[in-house]
Amino acid sequence: MRNLMKYLFALLMFVPVQFFAQAASDTLDLNDLVLEALRNNPEIQAAAHQMDVMEAKVPQARALEDPQLQYMREEMPGFRWNEATYSKLELMQMVRFPTKLSTQGKLTEIRAEHAHHDHLEKINDVIARLKSAYYELWFVQQNMVLERENVRLLRQFINIAQTRYAVGEVTQQDVLRATVELTTIGNRLISLRQQELSAKAMLMAILNRPPSDTLGFAIIAEEIVPVIPLDSLQTLALQNRSMLKHDSLSVDESRTELSLARQEYIPDLRFSLERVTGPVDGFRGWTIRAGVTVPFAPWTLGKASARVEEAQAAINRSTAIYNASRNMVLSIVKDLYYKADAGKRQLDAYRTSILPQARQSLDASQAAYQTGRTDFLRLIDSYRTIVDLTKEYFMTRMQYEQTKADLERGVGAHNIFYSKQ
Repeated sequence: MRNLMKYLFALLMFVPVQFFAQAASDTLDLNDLVLEALRNNPEIQAAAHQMDVMEAKVPQARALEDPQLQYMREEMPGFRWNEATYSKLELMQMVRFPTKLSTQGKLTEIRAEHAHHDHLEKINDVIARLKSAYYELWFVQQNMVLERENVRLLRQFINIAQTRYAVGEVTQQDVLRATVELTTIGNRLISLRQQELSAKAMLMAILNRPPSDTLGFAIIAEEIVPVIPLDSLQTLALQNRSMLKHDSLSVDESRTELSLARQEYIPDLRFSLERVTGPVDGFRGWTIRAGVTVPFAPWTLGKASARVEEAQAAINRSTAIYNASRNMVLSIVKDLYYKADAGKRQLDAYRTSILPQARQSLDASQAAYQTGRTDFLRLIDSYRTIVDLTKEYFMTRMQYEQTKADLERGVGAHNIFYSKQ
């Protein structure tokens, strides 16, 4: 019995900091997984390819329209090809006014820049989801090892209780209670195993690993890295958050569209060069044509005016969207900061007071049991209390780390709380 108590007390000496060290060498490093996701995640790759798509549109927007080559046979009697009066070959080119082409190119560049910030936003989103799944895996695995240690302890208790029951020192209730507790732990382990597989499946999908691959044991640093001050976080968000830059560019895009709409009042040009041949009379000659569009004709003027009004309304809409996004980002950062700050204070309370006091209670129960002033079940209840508090600590730590991951996404930087595993 005393050997069992020494084992139990030694086990609890490691609560809560890295309570369960993995004996195997297949531990995971979150920083390595982040780098792997940056290389292999399909969503990040798709966003990167979209950047290439948009960048390829820039030279197209600045280029002239394709020329047209037209061949005609005129004044044919019936469809007798050789008796046509004239044969014409015409090369025609439409030329948009030069400022329109440059403005169109600028507009396409802005849209390509949109794709760049969409790519950065996707990176932050994927890395935040990766970290959240990783911390959930850590939490589940810590609880699994904790429950396995409970199984080992309860099996020893059952053996002791059965021995003492055989000699009449305890009732059969002690044995039955321990057996029920052991069965309950078995059910919890089944549920935890399912949660572990689900967390690993999420990580595998984010990392784009094949289904046959495996993942090891998640670990986190013992050090609890605090968040940086709120004003610094909000400054970082305004400077770095890709969504804000995207929405700010939308305002520039709308202004460029307004400039382009106003230029629709400027005519476009049309040039053509035609070679004319008369097979019948032997005529050979050239025809040159030049023309302009008339966007200010009374029957089409309303269309150009409507384009300007549409572009002006788009500026107002884009400005409102940017202001709303800015307010939302600052609000989210503030909310997450308060959650993280509360989580840090809770973790400190667990480390400095709650868990040490639970250990003291266990010490008192152990001393009382050794002097016969309490029974073994009360001692197990004291142990169960510290185990439950350890689970709460793990849950709080997981939520704290997930909140920091959300904060990194909120400010647009996925490494501001870097800590070496």
